[in-house]
Amino acid sequence: MDMPGEDEYVYGYEYEFDLENPFTSPADEPIASLLDAEAHHAPSVSAAASAVRRDAARFISKVRYDGELAVHPRVAYLALNYVDRFLSKGQLPFERKPWAPRLLAISCLSIAAKMQRVDAISMDYIQRDEEFMFDAVTIRRMERVVLGALEWRARSVTPLAFLGFFLSACFPPPRHPALLDAVKERAVDLLLRAQPEVKMAEFSPSVVAASALLAAAGEITVAHLPAFQAAVAACPFVNSVSMIL
Repeated sequence: MDMPGEDEYVYGYEYEFDLENPFTSPADEPIASLLDAEAHHAPSVSAAASAVRRDAARFISKVRYDGELAVHPRVAYLALNYVDRFLSKGQLPFERKPWAPRLLAISCLSIAAKMQRVDAISMDYIQRDEEFMFDAVTIRRMERVVLGALEWRARSVTPLAFLGFFLSACFPPPRHPALLDAVKERAVDLLLRAQPEVKMAEFSPSVVAASALLAAAGEITVAHLPAFQAAVAACPFVNSVSMIL
């Protein structure tokens, strides 16, 4: 589902975007649609390794782990995904300015909060200790620059979108709900924590998801791990040689 046009955006919108289910059309075949889209949503290695990305990721991490702000981890995750996708499209305007990465990060946080339909993030508060401060008009302008570069496609295909498929298609029986929930919860935690690492950009979202689930299963249910490994490796679109160890 794409974002509205600029005029509609200016007057506000209410969207709810589930990172684990980015498609809304019942006609979509989930795994086929995800595989078709993932190459267009994965960041380039050069973008992930750029100085702008490092600065933006540092600011987003600071906001996420500030207990007073309580920014939801998935908002921070989606915001950095927008940063990666934006930088993969080309250079940031005025990127030589020291404040440019921060403006990009703040704008992506604002978009992500709206897409996740969480309580509004106070832009003034997250900038309270910063040398440069941006007003609401400047942030909205940058949001439109970001969304324009993304062609207003704000529903991102990330590794989180593949977790359900792997667990349902590859995890061996008996599939105790509590066990699956524990493996998934740990895999989500691993993905959220690993996202800032540049190495993640070397792998497709599906491979990152499979690797996170295997790592989680190895921690939580060792007895099921060999069968799960074999099933994941047998998936035709997963290159087992490229799995993240």
